[in-house]
Amino acid sequence: MTRQGLISTLTICLIIGCSENKIENWRQIYIKQEKSRITTIQNHFEYRSSRYSLISSDSTFETFNKNHQKLGTNNTHFYKYNLEGKLIEEEYCMRTCKKPAKEIYYYDNLKRLEKTKVVVSENKEWISARYFYNNDNLLIKKIIGSNSTPTTEKYSYDRLNRMTTVTKEEFNNNVSKWLTTVDSLFYDNENNLILKKKNHIGEDLLTISKYSYQNKLLITEKDTTITKLKGYLPTPETSYHAYYFRTDYKYNSDRKIIEKITTKPDYKTPAFKVTYEYK
Repeated sequence: MTRQGLISTLTICLIIGCSENKIENWRQIYIKQEKSRITTIQNHFEYRSSRYSLISSDSTFETFNKNHQKLGTNNTHFYKYNLEGKLIEEEYCMRTCKKPAKEIYYYDNLKRLEKTKVVVSENKEWISARYFYNNDNLLIKKIIGSNSTPTTEKYSYDRLNRMTTVTKEEFNNNVSKWLTTVDSLFYDNENNLILKKKNHIGEDLLTISKYSYQNKLLITEKDTTITKLKGYLPTPETSYHAYYFRTDYKYNSDRKIIEKITTKPDYKTPAFKVTYEYK
């Protein structure tokens, strides 16, 4: 189960289980710890007829405690830390509810993340992920999910301890078979990731992502795909394609992103733009 799938599962469970009572004590405990907050406003635009048109706007706020640790998001998703500053628990609820769902983090005697467990109720919980390390304390394997078809990710590193390959094996329910991808990662002399090659094992599909930086900030990502499979090839009518695009980023003086523009498959014509404001 992916991280996005986990959140979706929690959301479903919580919508079913939540009541309409006032905010309960579990939430107030976090709210009272708030020392600061940052609100992010996102405006989403679509490029049509040679101009940008606003299609949606939304905002989120993040709260922080006295130690400047992230405390919560929108007062619906909260984070708890131990005395060493390690994340040990998340509590999550879409609406008002007496008992939120939890994700608990467990560490081994070397303070390495060992596993995470989701607890929805007293009778419903499961291991959401397990982590495995080598003798250099580098993560070499992650198993996501606890059912009969968990997703497995394996990692390898170079002599500088930079991750060089990610092998992912997951079961695709749509086609009822296991799919494997291998990401090969390449870096520049400043240890910036500059190239990623994603090979879809058993398929005529190779995705190449190139990254450019300025002052250690990502300013451009360009994705292209080598394939003869028609289902993956763009057409003249394609406005956006997940395998053929370029994204350009802009930042403010605080090194926070303020604009993101993604192109059509021609790598020139804009398709979408997102702007960011902070308060």
